[in-house]
Amino acid sequence: MEFSGNPALYRRIAIAVTLYINGGAFIIFALIKYLLHGDTWVLGWKPVLVTLLFSLWFGRAMYRWMMRLDAQYGRGSGWVLESVRVKLPELRPRQPR
Repeated sequence: MEFSGNPALYRRIAIAVTLYINGGAFIIFALIKYLLHGDTWVLGWKPVLVTLLFSLWFGRAMYRWMMRLDAQYGRGSGWVLESVRVKLPELRPRQPR
């Protein structure tokens, strides 16, 4: 996948993937716990808050990872790709003893 270098696009991708992964996992977990086991604690404010805080961290980390991957700022801005040639040894057949 070729990156366009557009931070707004990366932000939208990070938000969409975060909502899909964390939201989907929480909804599926909540449905399993509530429908199959009858547990209501998962629908309280604490699990929702923990999921929200983790989602915020995950989305920010994913956005920063994509920006670094595209080398727009940070550690990746000084990367230089240099061409290197390596001569491999030639295979010589074994001589019988």
